[in-house]
Amino acid sequence: MGLGIAGCGDDSNNAGPDMSMPDLALPPDMSLNGVVCGNMSCAVGQDCCVTVAGTTPTSACINAGDACTGGAVLKCDGPEDCTQSQFCCGMITFTGGLDPDAGAPMFNGGNSSCTGTCDFSTNYPQTPTTVTTRLCHFDDDCTGLSALGQSINKCCSSTMAPGLHFCGLAIGPITCP
Repeated sequence: MGLGIAGCGDDSNNAGPDMSMPDLALPPDMSLNGVVCGNMSCAVGQDCCVTVAGTTPTSACINAGDACTGGAVLKCDGPEDCTQSQFCCGMITFTGGLDPDAGAPMFNGGNSSCTGTCDFSTNYPQTPTTVTTRLCHFDDDCTGLSALGQSINKCCSSTMAPGLHFCGLAIGPITCP
């Protein structure tokens, strides 16, 4: 006796999402425009407050507009949180970290918000050092950025900012896949 299996179906008469993999794809931060905040995600209408004690970052969701004393307020974590003509622009200030003789990087503050332009900039080697760049989820989010004569077309991460990705170069504690 033989076993017969019949199946049919394609998406040619698709009237809406079905259970196939492309339809199940979630946005990069899995929160429909919320902000990644450490190992959680803040709801729409909330910001992420990131503070650092020594080299240990702590993240908490706060109501939009509330104070984040001594920390960084993240209003966005990538372009999906902004309008189509805006970038999620992040700025961080720190001491140490880039020069091997300067010691571990020490966080001094920062922020992110949706802006019409966001070019890479830094005041390095001044101390404290400030770096401004786009926050991203994919390499394509970094298209058009350059610094020091190099294209900054990689979406990178650092252990100093868990869950956060930014357009940058692989230097110091920064990794770019």
